[in-house]
Amino acid sequence: MKAKIGIVGSGNIGWALKQLLKEDYDVKQGDITDGFDATDINQVKTFLEGVDAVISAGPYAVNKNIAQIAADESIGYFDLTEDVETTDFIKELKSESILMPQCGLAPGAINICAASMMEEFDDVKEVLMRVGALPRFTTNEMSYYLSWSTNGLINEYCNEADAIYEGKPIKVMPLEGAEKLVIEGESFETFNTSGGCATMCETYADKVENLTYKTIRYPGHLNHMKFLFNDLHLKKNKDILEKLFDKEVPRTKNDLIIFFVKVIGLIDGVLQEKTYLRRIYGDERFSAIQLTTASGACSALKMFLDGKISSKGFIKQESLSWKDFIDNKFGSVYQ
Repeated sequence: MKAKIGIVGSGNIGWALKQLLKEDYDVKQGDITDGFDATDINQVKTFLEGVDAVISAGPYAVNKNIAQIAADESIGYFDLTEDVETTDFIKELKSESILMPQCGLAPGAINICAASMMEEFDDVKEVLMRVGALPRFTTNEMSYYLSWSTNGLINEYCNEADAIYEGKPIKVMPLEGAEKLVIEGESFETFNTSGGCATMCETYADKVENLTYKTIRYPGHLNHMKFLFNDLHLKKNKDILEKLFDKEVPRTKNDLIIFFVKVIGLIDGVLQEKTYLRRIYGDERFSAIQLTTASGACSALKMFLDGKISSKGFIKQESLSWKDFIDNKFGSVYQ
């Protein structure tokens, strides 16, 4: 008998989740466009009746309701949020099943990969996690087209980010910490954005000297974002900015994901670095951001359903096995 999976949200990622899962599982999907309002906890309870697990691909604001009912009913819970406050709420819930927020690409796969690489070192000095969701071709001044949630993008550009500095967890400002990154001869810029570290700063405090997550963009993008968010103070008017982006910034499915992890540390007394790089492109079926985000959540779900996650309650991304994560048909996109 197939496991029954609930998917909340039928946007770009919600649609991709259903396409990936429907061959192997009995899938039901609910969205506001179908009359399902996840802000109504009674509707959530009705929707989750009889499901074995649920993935929330809706706005992060609805995740508390879904996680609460999933915990109460011992249903496996997964979401794609980068919102730290939502994750903090889910941490406090008790469940006889698992509660796994922050699945997907970043947070998600990037944390699992970095944690696995860190295990290869005797002493870790520095961990750099860098992810870019980029248009393959762009001609506008900010060198960017939209390929995923405008709401999510603005949220991570506005909120404080987590990092570890000299062993201590710290908060850093978004759109700061600019660095140049050269990948196989091509130059990019990176800067702080929120959410990508997930729970790693809590896990690795006093165990790692420095740990950072930054977003990858084409050169010049950061200065334009600083003008909008800081000079025009649009970070205080997110609704206006979101409407502006949705109206004036083109969307593209011709996109590219750059997935980059570098770890520096000691192995047998010698300072060494190891790097994991993947460039992942969209295809005729999925954009790159759809494929990587949905595959990350689906791989974690499959690990749970296959009994490869034995813990209950809140599960950190970095506690998962990278080998198990990429060793199924969903996670193999990261191989």
